[in-house]
Amino acid sequence: MNQPAPCANPCDPLQTPVTLFHPSRTLSELIQSYLMRLEADGKSPHTLSCYGRDLGLLVAFAGDVEAAALTADLLARFLLSAPVTTTHTGAPRGDASTGRIKACLRSFGRYVANVGATGRDPADWIKIKRYEREAPSFLSPAEVKALLKAVATRKGEAAERDLVMLRILLGTGIRLAELVGLDIGDVRLDEKQLRILRAKGGKPQMRFLNTELRSILRKYVQRRRKEMAETGALFLSNRGSRISTRQVQERMGLWLAWAGLDGKISVHGLRHTFATLLYGRTKNLLLVSKALGHARVTTTQVYAHITDDDLEDALESI
Repeated sequence: MNQPAPCANPCDPLQTPVTLFHPSRTLSELIQSYLMRLEADGKSPHTLSCYGRDLGLLVAFAGDVEAAALTADLLARFLLSAPVTTTHTGAPRGDASTGRIKACLRSFGRYVANVGATGRDPADWIKIKRYEREAPSFLSPAEVKALLKAVATRKGEAAERDLVMLRILLGTGIRLAELVGLDIGDVRLDEKQLRILRAKGGKPQMRFLNTELRSILRKYVQRRRKEMAETGALFLSNRGSRISTRQVQERMGLWLAWAGLDGKISVHGLRHTFATLLYGRTKNLLLVSKALGHARVTTTQVYAHITDDDLEDALESI
């Protein structure tokens, strides 16, 4: 008895055996199926949101066409269109933004070809240029101290929660989405670790908790366990539900205003601050890369910038 042939690459959920060409599937159907595969593969909610938004621009541009209309020429016209080349304010899109859209199209193109929705990959011609990343914005040690002091002097449960969130962001370098996704059970005090179940890339990661952070979290978790809530989220909103990224961003604006640093950085800038200060103390990119959970050390090289003080000291020594 003949056995069915195995999948050529069973480890990749975006790769399936192609036996038939099915051009009748619509673009929106393909996008929904594609995003479902990405979610099943463990991609982060942030990645799913970005790719869904980028592909939504394609539907708005081309309409809900059938798969047969998804050609290289259509994608070329889309990449030259205003929604791709400019922001909603009319300003030119940055290299990082357009590069992400191209990366999304390349991944989606491979998917529609592999599931037999198109005769060939309509995006295999798209090239993604490397670009020089700007040095990220970050806080100096004095500004970090001022920010922590400003929040610590505020009274109330919200301010106490904010201070713990701030300490975690500055002490571990985790991303905003990872912070709001934390559950009480992710705090592993005995193991001196913080578990990130849905880190970028979809793989669980662990972050080291130093002595000060463990002390802060021990007290906070004890208080949090006494709060009545239907969710096991570590950080709650005023309504008792898991706090959202938007709420943290709004609170961040208040933190900065209290410290006299209004508009200085975004929440993601706290991750840059963690990485920059860690590199300044260690001069070890591999260590910083591991602390941030980067898959490649080349991603971490942006933090190896020279500060004005470093440059001044170097010139004085000549």
